[in-house]
Amino acid sequence: MAQNDRETTVNSALARWPSPWQAWYTVALLGLLYIISWVDRNILVLLAQPVSQALGLDDRQMALLLGLGFALLYAIGGVLLGHFVDTRNRRTVATCGIILWSTATVLSAFATSFWSMLLLRCGVALGEAVLMPAAISLIADLFPRERRGLPVAVFTSIGGVMTIGSYAGGAAAIGIAGSINGVVGLSVWQTTLIIVGLPGFALALIFALSATVPARTASDAGSAREDGLGAVFAHFRSRLHFLGPLLSLTGITCIFSLAIIIWLPAVLIREHGITASQAGYLIAIVGVPTGLASNFFWQWCATRLQRRDPQRGILRTFIAPALLVAPCYAAGLLTNSLPLQLTGFATGLFMSTAFNVLTQIAIQYYTPPQMRARMVSVNFLIISVLGYGFGPLAAVEIAPLLVAGVSGLRMGLFALTLVTWPLLVIAMLAAVRNADGPAEHEQ
Repeated sequence: MAQNDRETTVNSALARWPSPWQAWYTVALLGLLYIISWVDRNILVLLAQPVSQALGLDDRQMALLLGLGFALLYAIGGVLLGHFVDTRNRRTVATCGIILWSTATVLSAFATSFWSMLLLRCGVALGEAVLMPAAISLIADLFPRERRGLPVAVFTSIGGVMTIGSYAGGAAAIGIAGSINGVVGLSVWQTTLIIVGLPGFALALIFALSATVPARTASDAGSAREDGLGAVFAHFRSRLHFLGPLLSLTGITCIFSLAIIIWLPAVLIREHGITASQAGYLIAIVGVPTGLASNFFWQWCATRLQRRDPQRGILRTFIAPALLVAPCYAAGLLTNSLPLQLTGFATGLFMSTAFNVLTQIAIQYYTPPQMRARMVSVNFLIISVLGYGFGPLAAVEIAPLLVAGVSGLRMGLFALTLVTWPLLVIAMLAAVRNADGPAEHEQ
């Protein structure tokens, strides 16, 4: 009888999970959406020159469009939308987000001023703020805890690849736009924005009709509804000594890493006289394989260290990239040689990608299941404010204080990297030292 009871319990637990085919199909859909979102997010980086000329914008205004304009709604809206992901129908919330960012991307082609473009960039940010919390929440219900490592790594690896790979996608879209520009009667930059925005509508329909969105367990669903935003922030405050540094690591890194990623095409175009498409392809050639290899390498390191040290293993994986990421980026920025600039960028990217994948794994490992999406949103709030909001603009403001001319922007990025580095090391040490253990938060 006892044996039968145990078998019944095991079978019930297994029956609660979707089939592997359904689970991985949904991860694949989420991955495709993540790819599209990165292209829509970063396309304006490659179009900075023609857009600034068409709308009469200076570097400061472009920095606001590329950074703060995206960050404000991504940060504030992300926390609110993360709450809806935890408490409402995830299929509906995610589908609405996809449609919103796709619509804003297409309409950006018809912006006529800084303010209209800023408003539409805010729409892109608000829509995209849904995707990561929804994906992390869904993966937790699609796979048992012991099998989540691989799908999380697969999904987050897309971010590591598309941070740079989006430049290749954008460059291809610019090429297509140039070839059909005579037919549509719009500027190349306008046609490009339409091209990259349209696929989102098709994927939104496919996701709404075919994605597997399992019901939450009764306990998790009930807890999520009881744990409002006030309870989430109360939990965050009670563990501030640990969660504060942990969730800040990626944001601090992004102060300089996102600023470099956003401004590197402009640096290459200005200093080496290459086109936007050439800059996009060059950055993608060195960045895509680096980001992909880095994502799985750091996930592999975290898994091995966590087995040896269940309390701090994942956190100890942050030590090497925290110590090395800034020097690697700075070495490339200090030279005006194109090959050395790209080499420094690639090695810095290898280190900075660690923070993206390790933080998402740590959130699943160290936080309560009913709060995961909102903790992801808090993490992205910090990334948005520091990385998108502060970093690109700070580099522009620092540049004229150091060097005049075309190399000023590069030296502004160099100074920003070195100034930020000590803060990153301090946050890493605090997270490792203050780890309070995952056991009481596991499912």
